[in-house]
Formats: sequence, structure tokens, C-alpha cells
Amino acid sequence: MKILHTNRLAGLYLLMLLTAALIPIGNETQMLLSNFTLHIRADYLVHALIYLPLPVVLLLSRWGRRVGWMPVILLSMTVVVLFETVQMLIPYRSFNINDLIANGIGVLIGLLLFVFFGSRLLKITASTD
Repeated sequence: MKILHTNRLAGLYLLMLLTAALIPIGNETQMLLSNFTLHIRADYLVHALIYLPLPVVLLLSRWGRRVGWMPVILLSMTVVVLFETVQMLIPYRSFNINDLIANGIGVLIGLLLFVFFGSRLLKITASTD
């Protein structure tokens, strides 16, 4: 029995990120904008955490294992830029360079986590795919 199907997981995760970039955001964001952790706005920490799994999920997919880490990083950064730029075209959303940077930092942290823990994850997913 397959426990984890990484290709579907990668597709669902990308769809979730796109949906999050397109939906209107309510008053919850105002609370994040006024909270700071280590002099960093909580909103930016949330952005980094949301994009952190992106390179991991892509590297665990069959496509990521086939093409290697460089195309995965390029695709991850393209997704970051594309999804943040799309928000310029939507009246109820806005482009923010700091959000873009936070998203990119999340991708890079995800890549670093994969470098340190990826061999274990690859063994798990190789046995289930």
C-alpha cells in the first residue's frame, strides 16, 4: 500500500499556494501586521513557513528526483515570484517586496532542511512510490 504519493502531494501543495495567493484576506492579517518576533513582522514569518515545504515536496516527487535540485530551485523561485506578482493584478490583493523576500527565504530554508534530512525522506518515499 502506498502511504505517500509525492506527485499528487506536490500538485496539491502548489494548488494550495495558488489559492492562498488569490483569495481575499480578512482582518486576521491586521493582527499579524502589528505583531513582531525578534523585530520581524509575524506576517513575514508566516510567509516563510508557508513556502518552506515547497522545495522539499518538489524534490521528493518523481519529477524532482529525475531532474535534480537545480530545476527544483528554479521552479520554486519562479513560483514565489509568479504568485506574488499575480497579486498585483488582483484589486483586493497587493504586491509586497518584503513578502516576496520572505517567500524566497522560506524556499531556501526548505532547501537547507532537505539537504540535512533529505536522505531519510528519500528512503521513505522511494519505498512507497
